[in-house]
Amino acid sequence: MQNSCLPLRLCAFAGVSLYRISIAVVIVLCSAVVTAQANTDGVFTITVLTGGEARIEAHLLSPSRSWSFRNAYAGVLGIAERVEDFRATTSSEQDAKARKIATGEFRSDLGARKISYKVNVSKPGAADVSHVSWIAGDFGLLMLADLLPQHFSSLSVRFELPPGWSVASSNSGDDSGLYQIAAPEKAVFFVGRSIRRAARDVDGMSLKTLLAGTWPFKDRDVLDSAAKVLKRYSALTGVKLPGGASIMIAPLPVKVGSTKWRAETRGSTVVLLIDPLADFNRWSGQLTVIFTHELFHLWVPNWLKLEGDYDWFFEGFTLYTALQTALQLKVINFQEYLDTLARVYDSYLSYAGDISLIEASERRWTTTGPLVYDKGMLVAFLYDLKIRKESAGNMTLADRYRELFNGRVAANADGNEVIIGVLDSAPRMSGFAKSYVESSARLELEQVLPAYGLTLDSSGKKSELRINRGLSAEQKQLLRSLGYRK
Repeated sequence: MQNSCLPLRLCAFAGVSLYRISIAVVIVLCSAVVTAQANTDGVFTITVLTGGEARIEAHLLSPSRSWSFRNAYAGVLGIAERVEDFRATTSSEQDAKARKIATGEFRSDLGARKISYKVNVSKPGAADVSHVSWIAGDFGLLMLADLLPQHFSSLSVRFELPPGWSVASSNSGDDSGLYQIAAPEKAVFFVGRSIRRAARDVDGMSLKTLLAGTWPFKDRDVLDSAAKVLKRYSALTGVKLPGGASIMIAPLPVKVGSTKWRAETRGSTVVLLIDPLADFNRWSGQLTVIFTHELFHLWVPNWLKLEGDYDWFFEGFTLYTALQTALQLKVINFQEYLDTLARVYDSYLSYAGDISLIEASERRWTTTGPLVYDKGMLVAFLYDLKIRKESAGNMTLADRYRELFNGRVAANADGNEVIIGVLDSAPRMSGFAKSYVESSARLELEQVLPAYGLTLDSSGKKSELRINRGLSAEQKQLLRSLGYRK
């Protein structure tokens, strides 16, 4: 997730010393009764060692001759290049004659019941630190999506760690330390020394925090901030997360310019990596601002399970919803709300030309610039203004989320079609998506905003978004519904 100096954006940061760690992953035969099609299920033992390699040994439930590893994710390429020394053997310990046919792709001549390989997880990079597995110093993140071959339908995993280390996850292990994983591509494990745990029930949803490192805030501040946001979004969507939420916080292990934090929301887990030297004026407020964005991803897109490239909505509209939520929670004031939107407009204007939000979503990982975020957030702002005005304050963008989560949206439906349909279904909002989501026309907020009682001046070094003098009664009502209090 790229950034344009928003307090709600993903950023990156300074680090700690890097150490090479090895992971030996031993996969033994799964004892569960499964169908013949589930021929890659197994039990994994992940052993963290020193030495800079990941050794994986696997006993497969059924013979297999091909294995594929994830090689790209969230714009990070070459992930599978870390996989080395891949070998396969039959159930009788005969060499299955495995060979590498491409990066992350392996085939064998004979059906194999056992495989072994290495993965180097000792060098997190600036671009991938929140997206792939790594171990640095006394902490690490293990993401099964890039450690294991793809297409496992289910598996079990056990960990063997250095003395003083422990493992934590949104999943609960049994008394023997064995974790049952139904969706390996979403599973994240936090390993390291002195991981501190806390938990709370939030309106029937489980909230867990897992922290490592020394911070200027208290562990309970994380719980308090996250609980407020979680409760707000449950009310906004009308959905209680069945798997709850787990938040992992650790020191950022690499330095990335002036960026202060990076995050990833995967499954029911939010990973937050923060520069220990970051100078935030109010740490508890900053945590809340971060959570307003990242925790909403537990609903959008994770809960929706829609298909296609609709990043304009689950990133751009989420940024705007997060900004509104921060305002409602009184973490920011109304002027900060306006200032943030003005900064986003400046960032948007810095890019020559324009494309539609649909196209920007399709090209998100192949082009530079945060157009999905900037234009998406500004379009969400315009939608919120228009729907409030057209409904005389009786409807807001939040109502569209409740419509989206009302249970009538089919899983695996096309995300763009579903969301555009929901946005346009509101009274007098038909055609909005065609004008602002599907069109490549340049946004000209200076021309649009006066009708809502706002003036945007972009003639100086930075844009200024202000309240008009002499507001009409209708404009004053609309702005007050947004959070304006004068």
